[in-house]
Amino acid sequence: MTDRPERFLVFAGMRDEGAFLVEWISWYRMMGFEILVGVNDCTDRSPALLDAFARAGWLQWFEHRPPAGTPPKQSAHRHAQRHPATADTDWLLICDVDEFLVLHRGDGGIGAYLDDLGRDHLGVAFHWQCFGTGGWRRYQPGLVHRQFRRRGMSRRPANVMVKTLFRTPRRFGRWSDHMPWEFDGTWDRGANRIVDSEGRMIEELLHGPHPVRYTDVEQVTHRYAQMNHYMLRSAEQFELKRGTLSATAAKDRYTQSFFEARDRNGRRDLAALAHARAFDRVHAQAMALPDVARLHHLCCADLVARLCAHQGRAPQGDPRWQAAMAAAEAA
Repeated sequence: MTDRPERFLVFAGMRDEGAFLVEWISWYRMMGFEILVGVNDCTDRSPALLDAFARAGWLQWFEHRPPAGTPPKQSAHRHAQRHPATADTDWLLICDVDEFLVLHRGDGGIGAYLDDLGRDHLGVAFHWQCFGTGGWRRYQPGLVHRQFRRRGMSRRPANVMVKTLFRTPRRFGRWSDHMPWEFDGTWDRGANRIVDSEGRMIEELLHGPHPVRYTDVEQVTHRYAQMNHYMLRSAEQFELKRGTLSATAAKDRYTQSFFEARDRNGRRDLAALAHARAFDRVHAQAMALPDVARLHHLCCADLVARLCAHQGRAPQGDPRWQAAMAAAEAA
């Protein structure tokens, strides 16, 4: 028995996402998570930004080099499995920097959510809530969860995927982006089960193939929680992805059909804004940490430079690059 507080850890593997790190880190710190990040082959200044957060005690991070032929996410997960932070935590959530867990039960924190839902399970699977571009053609610096407020209906194929908060992560031999597998016990309807965000068991774990990554459309629920997924952001940012291989499966999935299936904007969704006061407080604390604001603005300039290079032009003539560099100098 121990009197130490229950520990929650979020892990993300990423590359060149420095422009979005401060927001993502602030969001999960607000929710009560400790933070672990793995990066590979970065060309922006995100490693320096992560160093600044690590010096302040806000997170831990590591670099890894995926072997030839291994998708970066698989490499990141293997390194995370050996990291001391994942051995010390009670619960682990694996997600990406474009995914924001939004809770509608409890007081907005992960501990209060589980107090309300219960803990008689091995994990909770949260369905995606995919957001479209919302009319944003070009990247603009700012908070992603406030810029992108439009999505399609909840029960649609784009939202069948889940992200899982799971207990005792070392009991699982392999981890994936969506759900762990190779469990060292036996799946059942008792404590050894994974439930959705309403507390209903994911029945596929008893009989279906593993790992489970998604449910049927009819099972999609956002009643008590949703994993906001800003997979497109602006149209300009999607163009930067087009034709590249996914970090999870090394497949060319960023096609026009991929974009059109996910760029649905018929419904306004302000659920993330319910946490505005708490988020703003943590975000201000983050930006006040030594060197964080300067490096954040430099990462924004790095992103604009990548966008410009993709379009065959120099960044120095782009007002967004000029503003980011000026903000970095003033920080």
